[in-house]
Amino acid sequence: MPNIFYNIIIYPITQILEFVFVFAQKLFKETGLSIIFISGAVSILCLPLYMVAEKWQEIERNIQKRLAPKIKKIKEVFSGDERYMILSVFYRQNHYHPIYAMRSSFGLLIQVPFFIAAYSYLSQLQAFQGMSFLFINDLGKPDALLPVLGGINILPLLMTLINCAAGAIYTRGLGVKDKVQIYGMALVFLVLLYNTPSGLVLYWTLNNVFSLVKEGYLKFPLKNKKFILFGVISFCASFLLFYIMFKHHGNIKIRVLIAFLSIIIGIIPWLIPYITHLTKKIKHILWTPKENMIILMFSLLILWMATGIFLPSMLIVASPQEFSFIDNIKSPLFFIFNTAIQSFGLFVFWPLMIYFLFSEKVKKIISILMVIVSFSALCNMFIFPGNYGLISTDLVFTGTVSHNLREISINILVMAIVFSLLFFIYIRGAKKILSFLVITLFVALVPFSIKNLFFIKAEFKKLSQYYTPEQKTEDSIFPIFHFSKTGKNVLVIMLDMAESVFVPYIFEESPELYQKYDGFIYYPNTVTFNGWTRGGAPPIFGGYEYTPEGINNRSDVSLHNKRNEALLMMPAILSKSGFFVTITDPPYADDNWIPDLRVFDNEGNVSGYITDGAYTNLWLKRNNIILPPHSEVLKRNILWYAIFREIPLAFRQAVYYTGSWCAPFSEYRMRLFLNGYSVLDFLDELTDFESEEEKSAVLMVNNTTHENWFLQAPLYKPRLTVTDYGKSPFSKEVWYHTNAAAIKRLSEYFDFLKSNGVYDNTRIILVSDHGLLDVTYVTKTSLPFHVDHFNPVLLVKDFNVKGDMKTDMTFMTNADVPALAMKELIKDPVNPFTGNSITAIDWKSNPQLILIERVSDRNKTEIEINPNNTYYVRDSIFDEKNWTRPEKHP
Repeated sequence: MPNIFYNIIIYPITQILEFVFVFAQKLFKETGLSIIFISGAVSILCLPLYMVAEKWQEIERNIQKRLAPKIKKIKEVFSGDERYMILSVFYRQNHYHPIYAMRSSFGLLIQVPFFIAAYSYLSQLQAFQGMSFLFINDLGKPDALLPVLGGINILPLLMTLINCAAGAIYTRGLGVKDKVQIYGMALVFLVLLYNTPSGLVLYWTLNNVFSLVKEGYLKFPLKNKKFILFGVISFCASFLLFYIMFKHHGNIKIRVLIAFLSIIIGIIPWLIPYITHLTKKIKHILWTPKENMIILMFSLLILWMATGIFLPSMLIVASPQEFSFIDNIKSPLFFIFNTAIQSFGLFVFWPLMIYFLFSEKVKKIISILMVIVSFSALCNMFIFPGNYGLISTDLVFTGTVSHNLREISINILVMAIVFSLLFFIYIRGAKKILSFLVITLFVALVPFSIKNLFFIKAEFKKLSQYYTPEQKTEDSIFPIFHFSKTGKNVLVIMLDMAESVFVPYIFEESPELYQKYDGFIYYPNTVTFNGWTRGGAPPIFGGYEYTPEGINNRSDVSLHNKRNEALLMMPAILSKSGFFVTITDPPYADDNWIPDLRVFDNEGNVSGYITDGAYTNLWLKRNNIILPPHSEVLKRNILWYAIFREIPLAFRQAVYYTGSWCAPFSEYRMRLFLNGYSVLDFLDELTDFESEEEKSAVLMVNNTTHENWFLQAPLYKPRLTVTDYGKSPFSKEVWYHTNAAAIKRLSEYFDFLKSNGVYDNTRIILVSDHGLLDVTYVTKTSLPFHVDHFNPVLLVKDFNVKGDMKTDMTFMTNADVPALAMKELIKDPVNPFTGNSITAIDWKSNPQLILIERVSDRNKTEIEINPNNTYYVRDSIFDEKNWTRPEKHP
């Protein structure tokens, strides 16, 4: 229950603080200046609230001053129940209730949630650690500026003095009660903040400085106060405009956006008198308070439903299993519930609190403003969803978040039309139309959200029937890969999304790899049949009968069964030929994101494991690195993802900010990388040489190359702070780093196998299901897709082969893997599900059909293949003349 109240009341404020802080950090790249900026921004944003609170406090003081003489007489004459009854009658006669006395504390009450939010966010902020500013040595620790008695903290004392000075100005002419309240609160802040990080104290000190300026501005008689305030705002906006255009060197699109907003902020104050004059002529007086309340409430409910339930459920419904069993959170429905609570605070609780503080005139403006915001959010959601590629479980898109001027202009034009129509309806007093629209749109979101929730629940229930997450390894590892020292071993490693074109550059940067990959042949001219795991992985395990073209054969067998056959084929053949088989993380086993290992239950001598993420905590513990749990990151970022979908195109890049979602750090993405990397790093501990059989086969799938994280060169090992990015032409490309890490960790594993005498008697195949999505690194063509995306890694080492790694330009596909793995080990291996030979057929005698789009099922037995989503290729894949459309294929 406390967490619910925190998420509703405090969490929205912490997110605003975080957004402003991250914005300032990107802007100034100086933590101290960012603290000044966030303090000033929050003070300006809260100024209208403080002004309203001051108004209510003044009303309360005047009422109490007017009633005080009579109350004093009643208390002198009467006592007990009689006094209570007479005072109650007196209050009713004067339309007053003692609870109204709380209005005199509005100013302090407003500060409380902001203080709690600032304390909870800034007191734990890693950005403060080790950072100095002016005379403060470390913003992450108490200042201890006076070197006596172990160090006396000066900043909290300075903060208290400024607070008292502001209080002295504020309480001029007020009673003792008000003064005690102000000075008492100053002492409370002194006690609470004395031993906190100096960055937090500096923030609150600056808040007090702004408060002192505000009180001086309000209390002292000044001519043209409004123009002074407008001038200060315009000056700040002009300074920001100058800085962003001439001093800052960040992303040009974001700089232009900030510059544009600076101009708007600088101009708007001077337009306020004209806007006020215009509003007097508008007939919004036709709207009663109740009618305004209705359109406000349903507008807020639209924003809450869209942000808190509809968009999160649309995100998770695409793959509920990916969001299941994350850390200690089992059901993905938890993340939707959590986001709904956060969204309720941001879009319902706080807007209503602010709404009730203002006058009826301002309430009407707030009402129509929220109607416009809610309709604009829906337009952006449905009309301008954006095409950013796939999104991973860490909420990072595979594509780029960027829009050209044309797209942004169209978006602005549509928003302007929506604004104009709604404003026209409002000022014309078309109550029924506007009320009908907001109610209808809210109601329309509800059934879609409920449908998503039920589907997610059903998918989670299905997953729970077979998957029980193993306890994450904390202290020890037991071997799961067993090799024979006397017999033959086969090792097939599928590196998900490993990029073939990086291999030569990785070896050139570290020439010792040529020797470490002793006996290997690198096949750069290799093609995959699909650029996504769903279509690219089945041929690796099942061969050519499970390519997009091959899998459409046998119309009497379902796609579900055929995909399982692909995963089962090699384990089935090898185990029946006397091999002890170990398979890990088989992709989409039984059509599930989290593999259902029960598909291997009927195969003797086959053991299955899920290793992805099983050793991450142990790796972190051994390397003394602390990272936020993945679940904590999702609890924050799903809200930002929903907001991202609702805002105009021009702001999306700034909110997304390369996948950090306005967070000051993105170490959480390191955890996702480590889920696969830790397996490669622990391969020596996961391996023994006590196979109960004379022959052993290991089929391993690993996601190291599927997640992006910059690494410390030249070894390409994970660090929180990278200082050396390497010397490769792709040194600043994050995917190069993850590919280099996989190649290097495997080279260390091969050394381990050599030292234990099992390298020569082990056939090793490194392969990937596809290359990087929608990225061109080396191969430039005029084809409507990136060839590198369909160029998987393929490296093969046979038994007892010696010599530095060599390159062979023979045309290969990743469907050659089964034949390569079983070559000469099993005489004429046959697919047990079809009876067809695996090695006797020349599958490459004809051009290969490549599906260039994501796999889409046409029906239960076939995938969608048509001339628009396929190409044929033969010989060199790097020559675009060898890629032909089906209609041109003879």
